[in-house]
Amino acid sequence: MNEISPQLPLGYSIERNQYSYWGNQQKKPYHLILLIILGIFIISSTLFESLKQPFAIIGIIPLSYIGIFITFYFFDLNFDQGGYASFILITGLVVNSAIYIINAFNTLKKEYYLSGKKINNITIYLKAFNSRIIPVFLTIASSALGLVPFMLLGKEEPFWYALSAGSIGGLVFSLLILFIYLPIFLLGKRDTFSSL
Repeated sequence: MNEISPQLPLGYSIERNQYSYWGNQQKKPYHLILLIILGIFIISSTLFESLKQPFAIIGIIPLSYIGIFITFYFFDLNFDQGGYASFILITGLVVNSAIYIINAFNTLKKEYYLSGKKINNITIYLKAFNSRIIPVFLTIASSALGLVPFMLLGKEEPFWYALSAGSIGGLVFSLLILFIYLPIFLLGKRDTFSSL
């Protein structure tokens, strides 16, 4: 620092020799995750023209975080910047699958309604789910496999290891959530005939 200080332009100075945004900040920027969730809600409610269905999308996010927590627990990882980054990454990735399936559900529901066919919502959901689950699975698998090289770097790179481990855990757990949570939330207690 003493060697570089005289070479700095007028008005510049060096106060510390290391910069660490995460370590020196008292409050962690978890509020950014809430901002992302708000953006997802606004986009989803516009796309679906509904205020109920975006809550199905938003509900998948914290449930997928369970996969991150399980991964950090079983791999005995320290939760640092990599863990926080995996939260942000999972927040954006897991909603894509649900949006894809719900959009197909709404499209099929509208087609059956306009054609005058009486078909229940469970059948419509199963058709939408079956038509979209392979692309959804391939997207999640390719995202998880894309993070494997970071895990192969080993624990020598703690940020990338924690990011990839947490993200893979969250992605894999989101598949389970899609199978269980999404139909329960969308179909609810009653099996009604398709209506807009």
